[in-house]
Amino acid sequence: MESIRNFLQSWPGRIFLMLCLSPLVILGLESYFTGSANANDVATVGDQTITRTEYQDAINTRRNELLQNGVEASAINTNALNREVLKGLINRALLRNQSGQLGMHVSDKVINDLLLQDPQFLDENGQFSNDRFAFSLQQQGMTKDQLFDQYRQQLNLMQLYAGVAQTAIYPESEINDLLALQLETRDVWVYRLPWEQYKDKVSVSAKEIENYYNEHKNDLNSVAMVDLAYIQLDPAKVAVDKVTEQEIQAQYDAFKANYKGAANQKLSQILITGDKAEQTIQQIQKRLKQGESFAALAKQYSEDPISAAKGGDIGTFNPDVFGADGAKVAKAIEGLNKDQISAPVKTSFGYQLFKVTEMSGDSVPSLASMREELVAQAQRQKREQLIADKITRINEMAIDGVGIEDIAQQEELTVQKIKNYTKVGNKTALGQPAVIDAAFDDFALQDESVSASIKVNNGTLWVQPTNYRPVKPLTLQQASADIKNILVKQKATEQALAAAKNISKTVNDKGMQAVQANFKSLGNINRKNPLLSTDEQAIAFSKDSTNGKQLAVSEKTKEGATVLVLGPISKGSMKDVPAAELSQAMFDMRSIRGQEYFSDYLEYLKGATKVEENEKVINEVGGV
Repeated sequence: MESIRNFLQSWPGRIFLMLCLSPLVILGLESYFTGSANANDVATVGDQTITRTEYQDAINTRRNELLQNGVEASAINTNALNREVLKGLINRALLRNQSGQLGMHVSDKVINDLLLQDPQFLDENGQFSNDRFAFSLQQQGMTKDQLFDQYRQQLNLMQLYAGVAQTAIYPESEINDLLALQLETRDVWVYRLPWEQYKDKVSVSAKEIENYYNEHKNDLNSVAMVDLAYIQLDPAKVAVDKVTEQEIQAQYDAFKANYKGAANQKLSQILITGDKAEQTIQQIQKRLKQGESFAALAKQYSEDPISAAKGGDIGTFNPDVFGADGAKVAKAIEGLNKDQISAPVKTSFGYQLFKVTEMSGDSVPSLASMREELVAQAQRQKREQLIADKITRINEMAIDGVGIEDIAQQEELTVQKIKNYTKVGNKTALGQPAVIDAAFDDFALQDESVSASIKVNNGTLWVQPTNYRPVKPLTLQQASADIKNILVKQKATEQALAAAKNISKTVNDKGMQAVQANFKSLGNINRKNPLLSTDEQAIAFSKDSTNGKQLAVSEKTKEGATVLVLGPISKGSMKDVPAAELSQAMFDMRSIRGQEYFSDYLEYLKGATKVEENEKVINEVGGV
């Protein structure tokens, strides 16, 4: 039912919070905790240590996530981001510390079973693919052992989360009562009285302004502001000379030098483990030399069930799959061609034989076939180099104290200006946090100097603040205009509310037809109808009508006042709710309560665990 859907949609923020705080993602972005504390560590949390490198990597990862999701670089609040990252690392350390104290452990078999079912590692036939697994390891720059460590840590945290959150109880009767409220509907008519309609009917005396000032003068302050001059470098407007044949050839030569089309080996393997592994692998090697099928022997003897089922096939060779044994395996198959078999190799997995089943690789494409791509690449590099050189020159001039007007003249840029550029409530085109931070930097304000380059989506900026006006208490004269506007709105809103109450009384006594008000029908609505403001939603179902009569209610709102005429409340029936939606609602609500339990548990751990933050290192890395 639509009402249930609307109800469920009112929770996504809290559900998102639950998912963010709980360790429910197997391949987390944070690295695992290491070593003992030292002067370069960011924090110690019980037995866990958060290193400088870990903190910096986590900040970079989070920043890259935001950028990849389309957030403009200059719009990222660095301090807020760093606080978020540090808090997350500390929470994670608290949980890891607790899971260790509780003796939680996950075996390799459990991790293997998870990997075999992970969709990202399955091929088109739903079978585990060594190629995909190897590619994933390569993309993440990690070995199999490191992956297992991450899985083990995440699964431990999942166990801990489940152990706490799943103790939450949300009685079905309470859920039914709450859902029943969301099923309620009624006919609604609305009439709004904006405060602006009454502002000409009110007056504010000088005495009232003075009284308001005396009562609120500690809160009446000016806004910090500067006059801002800035220059902007737009990459699209940087002229690039025509690409020469020598530059095209240089691009082609670089391409050939890094071309990855060299032959790759596709492998099959036989893995033997146990005390007699060496003897068994030698016997298999002898049978292979006698002409027996590698695939048949792999199916019969190999102790890797996944590859054995495919005749030993493990896909294209990637040393990362073999962890610390990668170099050893690479040496064993070096120089082998198709259908050739390696000598037995002793690895941490056991004894292995490898057969090259396929050689692949393309020849280098010709320059002519790549000409268009090479020209575009050369132009792009020339533009990037010109821009980089220009940014470097401007930054050097800024450091040397050259003013923005002189920089603009030398670099053929245009100076633009914003008067009364504010630190708070900035609504200008340059209201991004990074630009505001640069404009109100203490040193920049003192020297009225040009900032370092600031990256924005449409280029690079440099700003120079002048005429700094700090925050200071407003005098009565300075604050009078704003105070008058506040008092006018307050008085006009009161008049709007008085008029709304009179209309409500008349409707309740004589009906809607007795008032000259253009009521708008909203039809039959529920509690979360978007046609009502938050203030209006609060009163729309506050009272039921009697004897089937319409009921008029009125309330002050941010816009003035509102009169709602309400029909009888229709309770609806829980029987009409599809079982799947009811089940999902119950799951979500219990999950939310489980997250509340888990948040309380985190607070308990913080109070019971010694947490030491190294402010010096935190500020060196990025500060919070």
